[in-house]
Amino acid sequence: VKRCRQVIDGEILTPDAIAKMAELLMFYYIPLKPKDLERWQDDPEGWMTDEESDFWNFDVRRCAEHLFTDLVSQERDRLAPELAKLVMQTDEGATNDSRSPIEQHFRREGRYAALGLCANDLYDHVDFCKWLGQHRVEESPMGVAKWRMAWLVGKWVVVKFPADQRPHAYTLLLELAQSDELLVVRIEALSSLMRCIDDWDFDPEQFAPFLKPAFECITNVLAKVDMPETRMRVVNFLSSIVQRMQREIVPYAESIICLIPPLWQSAAGENMYQTTILVLITKVIEALGAQSTSLQSFVAPLVRHSTDLTDPAHVYLIEDGIELWLILIRNATALDSSLMELLQLLPGLLQYSTETLRKVLKVVEGYVLIDAPGVFHNNGLAIVEALHALVSDTNLTVRATAAGYNTLNMIVQCVPFEAGGKAIIDSNVLWTAFTFIVEKKEAELALVHHAGFLSRIAVHYPQLFREFVLAQEATLASTFAKNWVDLFDDVGNVAQRRLFALGFAVAIATTNDGILEALPLMVPVWNEIMSDTGSSLVYFSDVDDDLPDDYGEVVVAENKRRQLLLNADPAHKFDIKHVLADSMNECERLNGADRFHAIVARVDAADFEDFKNQLS
Repeated sequence: VKRCRQVIDGEILTPDAIAKMAELLMFYYIPLKPKDLERWQDDPEGWMTDEESDFWNFDVRRCAEHLFTDLVSQERDRLAPELAKLVMQTDEGATNDSRSPIEQHFRREGRYAALGLCANDLYDHVDFCKWLGQHRVEESPMGVAKWRMAWLVGKWVVVKFPADQRPHAYTLLLELAQSDELLVVRIEALSSLMRCIDDWDFDPEQFAPFLKPAFECITNVLAKVDMPETRMRVVNFLSSIVQRMQREIVPYAESIICLIPPLWQSAAGENMYQTTILVLITKVIEALGAQSTSLQSFVAPLVRHSTDLTDPAHVYLIEDGIELWLILIRNATALDSSLMELLQLLPGLLQYSTETLRKVLKVVEGYVLIDAPGVFHNNGLAIVEALHALVSDTNLTVRATAAGYNTLNMIVQCVPFEAGGKAIIDSNVLWTAFTFIVEKKEAELALVHHAGFLSRIAVHYPQLFREFVLAQEATLASTFAKNWVDLFDDVGNVAQRRLFALGFAVAIATTNDGILEALPLMVPVWNEIMSDTGSSLVYFSDVDDDLPDDYGEVVVAENKRRQLLLNADPAHKFDIKHVLADSMNECERLNGADRFHAIVARVDAADFEDFKNQLS
């Protein structure tokens, strides 16, 4: 093998052989041939699709391109300087009168192709912006030079293109995307513009003056192309502009939305194409923010088509459909009838797949944050039953259970007892959480979520909780209360620890001996919370954050709603001393002074003395 390598490097791939090979590839095999131009004219979209495909090994010209780039990369020190001198020649300087016009065309086409194919290897040898300024866009057979110029900008913008020169690139590409140019040139110009916009150094403010002509060019190209693959490419480009420009696209939002119906109609049966349209609408709604509320009736049918489990298309569209739904809800300031009708899809989606579960739960939370009573009027029981099935599934991960309970906790916070209490009772979720804690068959990390939900019920629906506990047999209630309190040390979130303590306080206003037996365990917890020592402890917690992952990055309507809910949480707002004082007085009233003093006597004297001192 070593000897073979020596022969190849020393006797076959000599410097002269490499130079001649590179020249042959560049000027003979790589330039576009008449057969390319014939297909270019007859089927420009098909030609462009083939250019972007991975099946280059079936085409001689594209094989030559790969061989040429590999050759220059391997022999960079030897070939790059000479190649740079060659490609930096002006067209006038490279013209040789002894060559025919077609030969001159092929040599120019070869130089241009080499400049783009080897952009990474020519980085230190070529000033592309200078080259671009010296080479004008010329007429050539079937617009080859114009296509190649647009292609070159796309190749170099991700390699070496100073920020102050970007407007020149935008101007050139938008000129090449005008209606009077060949379709293949226009598509390539838009593709290169997309690379400019997707580039790390893209500056939205710098591109703002070009936004209007860019939208016009995209709209015009969409009206001309027929292949789904080409339409997908152009729609993806439009999505990139919307995403990068954000609020700058608001004046053009109506025009973009007007494109959706014909695009969707043309995408019938083309699931991948439909997903790109859903992504585009999602980006537009993100950019519009609260102004997107007026689009609810327009978008709702698309969401239904994408997420309805009885529609075969959901297999391909469901993830993008749920994302669109979530963004629409997060930015909504109110719910119209079309969005309310989508609520019937949520119970099925909650049980559909763990891959989409988290976002579906966020959709439920979004609805509840906007109009909790309205949501629960007709759909509350079905939603809570689906959540009950979720949190009672022992095969799910702890994180999935936590996410389910986060949504249930938000429902309890937002929905008044008169609207949500019956659904909680009828769904049996209260009994399920109670049973998990009594049986204590799962790890504490999982059980804290069941206990946290019951603590939330105790704080927000105290009458329901007390009646539920009172109905339990004393031995069962005792086991529950002791296990409940034991889980306090496994809670890491300070607000959750306060919530547990408030739940304990509500629980003691009862006559159930089983609950009251746990009073000696509860008093040290209350002492810790009242002295605020818990805030200095660090514990591990697997509970999701109260706010979305992207909170603070974009100010959307839901962020404000979540912040208001967080500020109103009793775990932050209630003075636990007042709650404890009221609960102790209620416990004494329910049990009588003698029985109450007997119950209190079971508490450690030092703990109870500390408790009284802090209350006073």
